[in-house]
Amino acid sequence: MRMKRFVKVVAAVLLFVALAAGTVSCTGDNGTTSASVTPTQEVTPTPTEVPGTPTPTPNPLDSMTLRELYKDDFKIGVALPNAIIGNAALTSEIVAQFNSMTFENESKPDQLLDLAACRNGLPDTYTEPKLKFTSIEKGMAFAKEHGIAVRFHTLLWYQQTPASFFTEDYTQNGTRVSREVMLKRMESYIRQVMTYMNETYPGMVYCYDVVNEAINPGEGDPNGMRAKSFWYETVGPDFMEYAFAYARKYAPEGVDLYYNDYNCYSKKMQILKVLKPILEAGNIDGIGMQCHLSTHSSVAREVRGTAEEFTKAGFKVQITELDIGTSNTEEGYEIQAMKYKVLFTQMQKAKREGTVNIDCITVWGLMDSASWRSDEFPLLYKFNGSTKLTKKRAWYGAMQDPSIRAIEW
Repeated sequence: MRMKRFVKVVAAVLLFVALAAGTVSCTGDNGTTSASVTPTQEVTPTPTEVPGTPTPTPNPLDSMTLRELYKDDFKIGVALPNAIIGNAALTSEIVAQFNSMTFENESKPDQLLDLAACRNGLPDTYTEPKLKFTSIEKGMAFAKEHGIAVRFHTLLWYQQTPASFFTEDYTQNGTRVSREVMLKRMESYIRQVMTYMNETYPGMVYCYDVVNEAINPGEGDPNGMRAKSFWYETVGPDFMEYAFAYARKYAPEGVDLYYNDYNCYSKKMQILKVLKPILEAGNIDGIGMQCHLSTHSSVAREVRGTAEEFTKAGFKVQITELDIGTSNTEEGYEIQAMKYKVLFTQMQKAKREGTVNIDCITVWGLMDSASWRSDEFPLLYKFNGSTKLTKKRAWYGAMQDPSIRAIEW
């Protein structure tokens, strides 16, 4: 008994010493053994690793511009209304990207004709209409300050030309003037515009749209001309020949003269037929293809194929009013970007191969919200609020971003 009691005492002493020294592990309820801990040691928990937000890889195209990319191929233009010109949030991008500009409406006849002065100035103004140029001064000053070339749009158009320009007393319901009087007014108008632009802004206008949208098959003219037009009705179907002859007479040397129209692919034969005598007379240089497209349009057929036919016929070509409508979805914007890439890629390739003599591509507006097709989101930029201009995938498509497929959809 004494021996058993002695053993128990010794065991108890040894256990106490071990615990005091912190060398015995403690077993939990589940039978696992916890790590031994010295009573005086502080335990610092290991922090949980939180993955950081990866830094986006910068797109090298962001340091480049459209005008730089295509400087050896053609100008890059944009249509600008006065409401956008001078906006500080937009100016730097406009100047960086574009080296050609077109007035959206400010240089059309209804803006330049001073009809009140025409009426008040009779009889002196009977064949010499009065003009005013206040609508273009802001844009021309902007172009001059930033060294942007100007394509003038447009001298003659069946729209945005007041009916009163064609009447005896310059009133809406007046008696229509004769063919001879209207030809004199036409020449005077063209002379005054070109003289003013050349004297006030010498060297800034590099081309004129002399006539806009005069071909519209199905209106009764055997050559497909737009018969429902004040110019056609007052002067006759040869009014275009006179317009280009006057324009050549007063245009400075080196300034190109263009005919401009939409859906050129569907009426190219009529366009070529009507323009043939004008080309043979040496009074026209090129054809402007508007190109208001959708994501379903065929660049190969509607744009490149038509441009190649115009080039073969002896004309220069410009894409003058480019926009590509799409849906407000991620897929829609990606298809739109693909279409822009196809168009710019094909035009650059055709220019370098010599099959299309193109010297400018103009997008018809800067940003979706200011477009005439704003519900189709057709342009290269979005404008967030009043300070942020954001490049769309469409811009990267025009820049031929390798991540965007260059295929027709």
